[in-house]
Amino acid sequence: MAKETKVGALVRVWSAAAERQRLENLALARRLIRRSIGHQVLVDYRPGHVWYNYAEYPAEPLSIPDEADERKFARYRELGIEVFKIHEEWNDAFEVYGADKFSPNNRRAFRTLIDRVHAHGMKFLPYISTGYYDKRSRRFRSRWANYLNGKIKSLTGGYYDLAECSPRSPEWRAFLLGAVERLMAEYPLDGLYNDVGYNSLAMYDPPDPQLGQVNAFEESPQRDGAFEDLTQELYTIVKRHRGIYATHFGRYYRSYNNYFTPDPWPPRFQCYDYTFAGEAVGSLDALLRKVRRQPPFVLYIPDWRYIEKQQPGLDSRAVYAISIPYLQFPVLYDGRPITGKKYRGRKLKYAPVATGELPWPDQIAGYYREHPGAEPIYSPWEQPPGNPRYREDYFHYFPIYRKMTRPGTHVFTEVQDQDLLAGRFWRDLVLSAFVNEEFYLAAASYFHREETLVFKEVWEDAETGRRSREWKISPWEIKIFRRP
Repeated sequence: MAKETKVGALVRVWSAAAERQRLENLALARRLIRRSIGHQVLVDYRPGHVWYNYAEYPAEPLSIPDEADERKFARYRELGIEVFKIHEEWNDAFEVYGADKFSPNNRRAFRTLIDRVHAHGMKFLPYISTGYYDKRSRRFRSRWANYLNGKIKSLTGGYYDLAECSPRSPEWRAFLLGAVERLMAEYPLDGLYNDVGYNSLAMYDPPDPQLGQVNAFEESPQRDGAFEDLTQELYTIVKRHRGIYATHFGRYYRSYNNYFTPDPWPPRFQCYDYTFAGEAVGSLDALLRKVRRQPPFVLYIPDWRYIEKQQPGLDSRAVYAISIPYLQFPVLYDGRPITGKKYRGRKLKYAPVATGELPWPDQIAGYYREHPGAEPIYSPWEQPPGNPRYREDYFHYFPIYRKMTRPGTHVFTEVQDQDLLAGRFWRDLVLSAFVNEEFYLAAASYFHREETLVFKEVWEDAETGRRSREWKISPWEIKIFRRP
């Protein structure tokens, strides 16, 4: 496959020499790796995802891509980034521009953005949230909501006055699914990213018959029946349009900081292509132990607001040490800088928030007023000042990881019984193999001191090209080796 070339649109020429190399590598892997926790063959894995900050809604609607955007899009194409995601700034969730939560606040700009993303070879996934709806909207119905102690469960602060909507409500389902169906039919989207905004129904009031909600499934601390069923319906819509369905379901990771609190079980059925983890988590160790064996494919949202507070001085490359060996990878945060613009119209009021998870617009704007020229931020998971190292790390590791995860690659995660090492296999060392025409090893150590990794044969550092049998590896460091 290394020498494959395109002939026309779909047909490729396959090389016997490349196939021989692949088969010989797989034979070697079979001999060297007797047991691993995971083994899968990659088919349509797309690890390169960029979360692109494009506008600061509700302060401004979408605009047409400019030259700076085009330069960034071109760089993504050159790197092989394949999935482009935009947050809620594409829609009109607060209904200040004459649209709504499931339609664009500037139709022409939205179509143009999609077209330009496609022109650079990327899939376009807009953000939706199927768990919340603005209570101020004329479309909102109280029958849709979850209730706690007789009151609508809400998310408030900043511009938010959102009701948490229930997957037990047939009326909410019909409204939501119809809106998603129309969105997918009207625009050439390549899928959706769903930030579900969901908490266990077991913690809320039982369904009131007068609200028309139906209690059809098990709802418990370990099972989310109605939510899983609704997710299946959304997944079906996206797949009918041959799209990618990505989701962030924080409830599956809510016990990040307690190793011993049982999490909800994974979904009974396949209901996503990619799931995102990491929001509001400051301990990479806790995150590692919670998501390392989640079903594929996991993408990391490193929440630098929390990481920088809980683990000050941590090398930012540690994110790659907890992801790459488990066939997981971070998302790139990029786009237009976030400056803290505020909505100046009369349709919406802003409630300042003293503290909280998000870097609120007034806090961001205040920081940059006091520190002109400070490094920008590009996502809600960064706190000013920004750190350019985050993007530098991504641009360094992604080209390597992309080569490691080409279609047809056999991935052996968490190698256990093996004939690779001459030295000891210490606790908190993880070793995974990525085998195709090239044979890669990803090694990371979570031990508290530097150790020495000793192989039986010489391996080449995929980052530097240096070759050796012995390698020093520091705590929370990733080493990527290639068989010479």
